[in-house]
Amino acid sequence: MGRISKKTSNTSLQPGDGNSSPSKLRHRKGHDDGRQQAAASSELAAAGQGMVPVEENTKRWRNWRQRTTFTFVMIGGFFTVIALGPLSIMLMVLCLQVLIYREVISLSSVAKKERDLPWSRAMNAYFLVCLEYYLYGHNMHRALERRPWLEAHLRPVFAHHTFISFSLYLIGFVWFVGTLRKGYYRFQMGQFAWTHMALGLVVVQSQYMIENIFEGIFWFFLPIALVIVNDIFAYIFGFFFGRHQLIELSPKKTWEGYIGGGLMTMVFGFMFTALLSDWRFMVCPPPTLSMTAFSNVQCDVNPVFVPKDYAVPAAVTTLLSTLFGRHIATVTIRPVQFHSLAISAFASLIAPFGGFFASGVKRAFNIKDFGNSIPGHGGVTDRFDCQFIMAAFSHTYYVSFIKLSSVTIGGVFSSFLALNPDMQVELFQSIQEYLQNTGSISDAVRSAAVAAAGGE
Repeated sequence: MGRISKKTSNTSLQPGDGNSSPSKLRHRKGHDDGRQQAAASSELAAAGQGMVPVEENTKRWRNWRQRTTFTFVMIGGFFTVIALGPLSIMLMVLCLQVLIYREVISLSSVAKKERDLPWSRAMNAYFLVCLEYYLYGHNMHRALERRPWLEAHLRPVFAHHTFISFSLYLIGFVWFVGTLRKGYYRFQMGQFAWTHMALGLVVVQSQYMIENIFEGIFWFFLPIALVIVNDIFAYIFGFFFGRHQLIELSPKKTWEGYIGGGLMTMVFGFMFTALLSDWRFMVCPPPTLSMTAFSNVQCDVNPVFVPKDYAVPAAVTTLLSTLFGRHIATVTIRPVQFHSLAISAFASLIAPFGGFFASGVKRAFNIKDFGNSIPGHGGVTDRFDCQFIMAAFSHTYYVSFIKLSSVTIGGVFSSFLALNPDMQVELFQSIQEYLQNTGSISDAVRSAAVAAAGGE
């Protein structure tokens, strides 16, 4: 009992115990309140000086670790899909289209009204299927051109593919009009417009990724890699050096991140392009959809991938000789590296505005992310919002400045033979007239050609 009473006596002196005297309690309470006020004052002072409170700083680093971890997971998965070849890439793009379309469509959903309109979600899916059938049907026709035996069985489908696709769309249109209900007209029309906007911005733009695959996986891989690299370095520079806000739509985007990410993307694009240019798996148009990174692919590569010697300006040569004692008169660079700089500039300067547009959509619907399927990153749309406009630009740039002409003499002559004799003579005379007017042939040559053709 003595030990118990002694222990009780000792514990009665612990701070905050019910046996403490009122004066001591008031003293301790005042002391605690003072410490809380001091802590609050220090946090306010830190905020006033641009410093980050401890709890917020801890949260930032936790988000940093989570975001970085899943960034490497996504990059690893991306490289795996690339190595498996064109077919796996097409399937990946199809999955992304469906997931992103679903996230975008869900923004405009209203549960109560959709319960009263049971066909609303079904029609959204139907229009997606119609568009996918139209777009992927063209791609499959191109892929099956090297398999005549299979194409022969599907020839009726491919021959009338566009008409079938349009007929399917008309069925959906009639279906939609037939489901219009009094009291829901405005909501249903808004849903119809939102569905078509999502199809155009998500599915149609992302289809350029598939078009790039058929020109060579390089043209699919490089634009996506540039956007990823720009996003990573913009985040790094913004995290460590960001002080000035770039745009109000995205408060966490800073000028430091925008500029730093852009410069690193340009350097990466120029160097990385040189590494990929010797890999036939990347630069050759896929001979088959079953091609993988381990296949022995051979082709006549586009000349932009062939190294060329460029003369160094005399002033630069003199400066290098003075500074480093080396005389450099020429440098060997692949032309595609210069094109890569242009594509990298777009990935750095314009593609981020695809993300800003997505931020505007989120602000309009008062949401933080499109979803939570990727820890630390939000939804799938949050990670691929810049990729759609990037794919469209890279394909347009490739077709405009890089793609070789697909017109051949054999192909033109084959079309010529399909004309009737009168049309052949008319075409022949038109070509003669054009060549004479452009100075490509002399009058003597023209007269001899006309005489040989039986003309005047």
